[in-house]
Amino acid sequence: MSKLGIGFIGCGGIHHAHAPHLVGRDDARIVCAMDVNEAAAKAHCEKYATPHWTTSRTELLARDDVDAGVICTPTGFHKEAVLEAAAAGKQIFCEKPMAMSVADCEAMDAACRAAGVVLQIGFVRHFCNEWLKLREIIQEGMIGRPVQWRSVSGGSGAPTPWFFDKELGGGPFIDGAVHSYDWARFIFGEAANVVTDIRKLKSGTTAWDTGTVIVNFASGDQQVLMWSWGLPGFGYGVPADDAHDVLGPLGSIMFPGGNQLKVNLEDGEHLVEFEADTGNDWFRKQMDSFLECCRTGEAPIAGAHEGIEATRIAAAALSVGDRPAIIEL
Repeated sequence: MSKLGIGFIGCGGIHHAHAPHLVGRDDARIVCAMDVNEAAAKAHCEKYATPHWTTSRTELLARDDVDAGVICTPTGFHKEAVLEAAAAGKQIFCEKPMAMSVADCEAMDAACRAAGVVLQIGFVRHFCNEWLKLREIIQEGMIGRPVQWRSVSGGSGAPTPWFFDKELGGGPFIDGAVHSYDWARFIFGEAANVVTDIRKLKSGTTAWDTGTVIVNFASGDQQVLMWSWGLPGFGYGVPADDAHDVLGPLGSIMFPGGNQLKVNLEDGEHLVEFEADTGNDWFRKQMDSFLECCRTGEAPIAGAHEGIEATRIAAAALSVGDRPAIIEL
């Protein structure tokens, strides 16, 4: 079997979740790493025994031995990277969020369709046993329908300042919450409207970092996100309390950890088990799936449509800033 040649576009923090799963394989190898920061590209090569590095995306994509690109740049650069990779005929894995606007997402999708290349988006929850089991429990009607899924979290936020730049990262209501928007769609179907009330607590940044987003679905189900990256510092340094559950007319679902979900019904507590896995497993399975799509041409589990629709919800949430509003979808 010939090995698929992989090029990394962006060698920042998230790329370390992907690169280990491309080392020592029979079906793929990393042949080149690119970052505008020369030191980051060189550090990647040293850590993962990658033979080539560059600070030029164009140079990487011009290589004949690069068959696929793994895009791990700040979100605001995803569109231009995907368009250039598609034009070069490379298969593409792009980290989430897909882009900063629905229009950019749609342009990326169109370019990849025209070029006939795979475009997978990094929605890793599709490869997590706990999240898959949660979906199964809800869709089987164990706690009835419709349900309200509630998530509360807070802290200092992501580790580097670009996440808090309105144009590059967009803050938690796109960068982090896009996972939840995507998963809610996967359970409930299409969103009907978004109710949003967000603001900015952190000084010296431009992205909205704190507030509440409620997503109402055509199914009658509801998602409630109360999130903050507004506490002092960066990198999750200052904590806040959190909560996570699902409420339905027949009971609730709670998350005790380990390999169980706790379902509380009128007749008592039911522990629903699943095969325990970790983030390392999720990212490995995600990369396995991408490589399989590259070989077969099959559509990704999480592709452009999922990226576009999750971004549509995020864009609605961000569109009004600190003015509470309901945005019809």
